[in-house]
Amino acid sequence: MTSSTTIPQTLTVMEACFTLNPGVDEQFWAAQDKFGPVAAASPGFRAVIGGPIANSPWLYFCGKWSTPAAMDDWYHDRAHTAVQNKAHRTWFKSVYLRKWRLPADGEEIQGRVFSEIALARQTPLSETEAARVLSELTESLPGFGVRPFETVVGEFEAQPFQLVGPLQEFPELAPVRYLLLTHWDSPADLDAWLASPGVAALKELGEFEAQRYLPIFHAAGEREGLTSDGFQRGWGSEA
Repeated sequence: MTSSTTIPQTLTVMEACFTLNPGVDEQFWAAQDKFGPVAAASPGFRAVIGGPIANSPWLYFCGKWSTPAAMDDWYHDRAHTAVQNKAHRTWFKSVYLRKWRLPADGEEIQGRVFSEIALARQTPLSETEAARVLSELTESLPGFGVRPFETVVGEFEAQPFQLVGPLQEFPELAPVRYLLLTHWDSPADLDAWLASPGVAALKELGEFEAQRYLPIFHAAGEREGLTSDGFQRGWGSEA
């Protein structure tokens, strides 16, 4: 396993989803509204992003920091620790998270990658547009070797992707944005899909931006709820 200080210090993403226990919605969202400015003031903060996922019971949550080390510093911040403990023990019914980073300049990309496609628009997708996107992705993606979309360990979304949005995010980058999230075993498979007619059709729906990220692993026991390979964390009554 590599530590956050020995890997390239590039933009880092926390990919996470959660469900809430019954009756905590008001308390949870009020706490999130108050805590957002605290996170935004932390060194290395770049963005916080969340939103509903189409055809999924999960809610998406993403934090971005300038480097893995900056994200680790935020993880250990005392104010953050208190809120984490409250969320994990009281608010979350289930939760999982994974960490990824941008490749360094010239770094060879091999093995598993996380694809994050952003679509920026002036207005939300219509019901017709959203249904067409979901149908086309569900039908076409498996032919390019996309991984089934795992949530908590051993459980999977009905489709091999997550379409998140409209997003709530800080800083706000567009009137309306969506994220399309997929996982791949091979960057070559991802490249083939990105060159496909299906992705060309996506580009017609808004301003298109694609990023790919490499996984970050933790040493055994370094985090609560960590899987044996050091890649994913999860806990809660259903995790």
